[in-house]
Amino acid sequence: METLEDLPAMDVVATAAAKNSRQMPAFLLGVFLLSGATLQYEVVLTRLMSVVSWYYLAFVSVSMAMFGMTAGALAVQLLEKFFAEDVRGRRLTQAALAMAVSLPLSMLTMFAIPLGEVTSVQGIYALLLFTAVISIPFLFAGVVVCLALTRSPYPIGRVYAIDLIGAAAGCLGAIGLMQLVDAPSAVLVVSALVFASAALFAFSARENALLRKAALFAIAMLILAAVNATSDSPVRPLWVKSALDKRASIEVWNPISRVRVYPPVIDQPYMWGASPKTPNLKVKWMWLDIDSDAASSIIEYRGDPKSLQFLNYDVTSLAYQLRPGGSAAVIGIGGGRDLLTAWTNGFHRIVGVEINPSLIDLTTHRLKDFSGFALIPPLEIHKDEGRSFLTRSAERFDVIQASMVDTWAATSAGSMSLTENSLYTVEAWKIFYEHLKPGGMLTVTRWDVGLESAQTARMFSVAWATLLSEGVANPREHVALIGSGRVATILVTNRPLSFLDETNLHQICDDLQFRILFLKDSSSSLLPELSVIAATHTLPELTRATSRGVFDIAPVYDRSPFFFNSLHLRNLLFPGDHPIAGGNLLALSFLLSYMLAAILLLGLAVFWPLRHWYKSRNTSSPWSSGGIVYFLAIGLGFMLVEVAMIEQQSLLLGHPIYSLAVVLAGLILSTGIGSMVSEAYRAPTWRTCRALALAAGVVVAVYAFVVLPLIHAAAALALWQRIALALALLFPCGFLMGFCFPIGMRALRAGGNSETLPWMWALNGAASVVAAFLAVILSMEASTVTCSLVGAACYAVAALLPPRSPLAG
Repeated sequence: METLEDLPAMDVVATAAAKNSRQMPAFLLGVFLLSGATLQYEVVLTRLMSVVSWYYLAFVSVSMAMFGMTAGALAVQLLEKFFAEDVRGRRLTQAALAMAVSLPLSMLTMFAIPLGEVTSVQGIYALLLFTAVISIPFLFAGVVVCLALTRSPYPIGRVYAIDLIGAAAGCLGAIGLMQLVDAPSAVLVVSALVFASAALFAFSARENALLRKAALFAIAMLILAAVNATSDSPVRPLWVKSALDKRASIEVWNPISRVRVYPPVIDQPYMWGASPKTPNLKVKWMWLDIDSDAASSIIEYRGDPKSLQFLNYDVTSLAYQLRPGGSAAVIGIGGGRDLLTAWTNGFHRIVGVEINPSLIDLTTHRLKDFSGFALIPPLEIHKDEGRSFLTRSAERFDVIQASMVDTWAATSAGSMSLTENSLYTVEAWKIFYEHLKPGGMLTVTRWDVGLESAQTARMFSVAWATLLSEGVANPREHVALIGSGRVATILVTNRPLSFLDETNLHQICDDLQFRILFLKDSSSSLLPELSVIAATHTLPELTRATSRGVFDIAPVYDRSPFFFNSLHLRNLLFPGDHPIAGGNLLALSFLLSYMLAAILLLGLAVFWPLRHWYKSRNTSSPWSSGGIVYFLAIGLGFMLVEVAMIEQQSLLLGHPIYSLAVVLAGLILSTGIGSMVSEAYRAPTWRTCRALALAAGVVVAVYAFVVLPLIHAAAALALWQRIALALALLFPCGFLMGFCFPIGMRALRAGGNSETLPWMWALNGAASVVAAFLAVILSMEASTVTCSLVGAACYAVAALLPPRSPLAG
């Protein structure tokens, strides 16, 4: 994707110098603010959509951004009289004002639209209305930046440089903004910034009346944002995930989630996999949810470990009962129930690792008297991603636990990327396995009910692959799978389960009526999927055996870390006699539906201007067929590479916020630097275009082959070293890809196609919309490496068909 901020400067009016030097700084500052605000809105919108809809819709914000900006660029191309030279300054200011006004209105409308089943006409209409509403601000942003870059009288190099600096600042600013205020208030702040940019554009265009209005509205919007952020959030979602949003006693937003805590109740404690023998007792606990989907509980603890013994009736406690009194690392502490389970089983060292800062703040500060964490001497809590933390730690543990770590919270980077994706791969489990003490246990719990039972089978497959990767000759002796209620817990040991372990497991399962799904001496209880897995002896054999069914239960690797997406695309297209339903079906259905809509948009972006061209010019105006293919190819290629980078670099950086800041901001700046260096080629030849596009493709292909090995080798480095490596990996790609767009634009100008420049930008944006969905499909069905390689191939296509100019090659 060549995003709005990545678009290179096109010196359409390079010879038109600004007559008033006081106006140019105001114009450039306006570009800076609007560019930064646009990216901020894109990031904040991803966070909002993860709350009001589902994670597989949240990543659509990136595509809707490009959809809106494509429409804005087409408007500039097709409505030439409306954007005539004598009124361009006013139109640019008006478009910025329209964007500022549309931001809060779009948000309020989005909050009022319930998204439910799309099997009815009303449901489909609601989804279409929802997506149209969120794209409106981007449409006006597309008009503003298209006019600023292709039609302004100011030095284009400076305009583009400020555009890129603003984009990078907006990426970083969005993270800081969401750490200070809730997401609805953040949108109001973004609106204030756009009003301020409109005021600056009005000053540069000498539109004094618009200047006063824009300045007043900017101040008013900041005041409204402050009131909303410091009050009981009068501006908040009305509908979340097709249900009315309930009020909570505490609500906290951050860049990766919205966490809400409800008033305490005295009731039967909530358990993931409660034993049928669980005593009927009442305890005081609080319910909390994350993005209105994932949930946990905070149990009141007053200092007596014996009061927590009821926790041993949950199947998630098995490892603590089999290894009492040891040391434990808990990945994803949630409300702290697993920490309390370790404490009640006498563990002398308990390390909690939690990626969500709001959960840590709630349990250790705001609700510390309720959680009682301060009364657990061996407890220490780290704010980190579990895999990243253990990679850098030299400590080993008797138990490493990850129970129901599934926030279903989309990262702010989008790309259908879940916060917890990196926890459920073979490479991650090898890290956990290698951080066990001799005889230690890795315990993971997943859903085992209905269609979600595919999670349990896939978890077993990942465990089996991990043991084979570690050279274990007989994995049967190292794994046990126990179920209760709607979940199943797997136990993986780095030494064969002893006779005592098996005896204790049988005793606990008999006493608490847990289901033995797999234990080496209990073959009669094997489920069919587990039998298939347990019959394999090599990794290739395991992959072949587990990839044949309706659901993909093959082991998951870092190259395609989509543990929760277990439905093959081919089974959606050709379901046969297999009943398919559930979240996986919805996710893929939405993905394909949106991609179809994006393809229609792409066709519209290609053929509508062509029709308009022939109709108004009598087919005599020049246009470049090579240019059409070229800009489509680099639009597809850039987005494919960007999505793959976001997923891959999150493995290296550990935290989704670091991935967002480093990958997006770094890619924007490196692309911008490449575009600015390309100013040296003011009269590019056909051979120059071809060579640079080919060079970009080659460098991306090299990146695709080396990125994962380098990431794995550097995973234990300090944070600053990992950030430096991430930047070093993406910079050459971004730098060379940054050449392609401006070089192509200059070639078109040299060939007499200056009037088609907004159209080429629109084509580039429309291709990026399609690529956003194609990238996810490629990454899930093949791998992120494949996604990168297809992106490289797109640049190779661009090299074959560059826009021609009359200059000698």
